[in-house]
Amino acid sequence: MEGVFAWLDQPLFQDGFLRMWMAIAAGAGLVLVLLLILVLVGKRKRNKRKEKMETQEDNQHPVTETTEKPVPLPVLELANLQGIGSREEQQDAFGISRLERLEADGLLAVLCDGMGGLAEGGMIAAQTAADMIGLFPWEDDADVPEWVRQRSRRVYQQFRGHGGTTLVAALLRGKSLSFWCVGDSDLFLLREEKLYALNVRQEFKNDLVLRALDGAFPVGEAFTDPQAGALSEYIGKEDVSCDCTCMPFALQPEDALLLCSDGVSDTLTLRQIREAMALPPQACCDRLEQEILAAGKPNQDNYTAIVLKYHGKGEEQ
Repeated sequence: MEGVFAWLDQPLFQDGFLRMWMAIAAGAGLVLVLLLILVLVGKRKRNKRKEKMETQEDNQHPVTETTEKPVPLPVLELANLQGIGSREEQQDAFGISRLERLEADGLLAVLCDGMGGLAEGGMIAAQTAADMIGLFPWEDDADVPEWVRQRSRRVYQQFRGHGGTTLVAALLRGKSLSFWCVGDSDLFLLREEKLYALNVRQEFKNDLVLRALDGAFPVGEAFTDPQAGALSEYIGKEDVSCDCTCMPFALQPEDALLLCSDGVSDTLTLRQIREAMALPPQACCDRLEQEILAAGKPNQDNYTAIVLKYHGKGEEQ
C-alpha cells in the first residue's frame, strides 16, 4: 500500500509540481463531466421524441372543444305594463294567477278597463279582475261565460247600467289557449312575425257596418257615426254577450300574446304593436310605453298590458 501511495505521489514530470494522483483525479473528473453531458443530451433527445409522438397522436385524435349545454328556456315568460296617462285616476286593472302553478293548473291572465264615463269604473274593473283570478282554477272552461253573465248582472243590479268594465281573459293550459272577452280591450297574437287579433271588439261600429252592408246606409257612415266607438257589450249590462273560444286554440313555440286596454291599442299603430311584440316580454312592455309616451296624446287614456311568450312545453330552445 505504501508503494502505491509513493507511486501516486511521484512527480508527473521531472522537476514538476504536478503529482500522479493529480493527473488521475483530473482525468476521472473529465470522464464524469463527459458522462453527465452524454446523459443530458440523451435525455433531451428522448424528450423531443416523446413530444413528437404526442403531437402525432393528437393530430390523429384531435381534441374538440365542448361548450356547456344551454340552459333551456322556461315554458312561459311574462311581463306587464300599466300607466295612468293623462287621466286623474287609474281605472284599468289586471291580475295573473300564480306562475308556479303553471304545470298543474295553467296560467290565467285577466285585464279589465273600467268605463271612465260611468260610475266607479275603476272599482268595478279591479273587483272583476280579482274575482276571476280568485275563481281560478275552475273545473270546466265551459262554465266561464255563465260566470261572466252573472258578474255583469250583479254589477247591473248595483249600478243600473251606469257602471261597468271591459274584460279580456286568457288561459294558457298545456299547449292550448282559451279566452273570454267583453268590450273593446284587445287580445293579439304574434306568430312567425305576423300579427293577429284573436277577439272581435264589441263596439257599435261593428253593428253599424253590418247594417250598412245590409243596405241600410253607406258603409262610410258606420265609421263617422258619433256612437261608432261606444261599447255594445260590457260587464255591467243586464244581459251580456261574451266573445270566447268554443274550443282551445293550439299554441306554437315562440307565440307571443298581448292583452291590452284601448289606451294601448288606440294610441299605437298595428306596426308598432307588432314590432314591440317581437321583443322579449319585458322589453316589449318597455317599448310599448316608450311609444305611448312619444305619441304625446293630450287626452291619453290609462294604458295596461300583459305580455306572454310561450316557448313550448317541454322543449329546449
